[in-house]
Amino acid sequence: MKIEYREWTIDSHPEKKGFHWHTWVEVERGPWEDEDEGQIFHFFDIGYFDTEDAAHDRGFAWAKAWLDSNF
Repeated sequence: MKIEYREWTIDSHPEKKGFHWHTWVEVERGPWEDEDEGQIFHFFDIGYFDTEDAAHDRGFAWAKAWLDSNF
């Protein structure tokens, strides 16, 4: 599942592991006008959750907070 946040795309990838959903996200932006390439970051250990929706929600919230702190 993907969402747009500012100039970034956040892609949440929960994976079922046993009885829980393990969350990881990919954060990407295309190149700015003076760049040839954009940026992409992968974050793998965000946590385990009871439902897929909860895993998506936490992944998006975590990525937004990370972007607000770093960009």
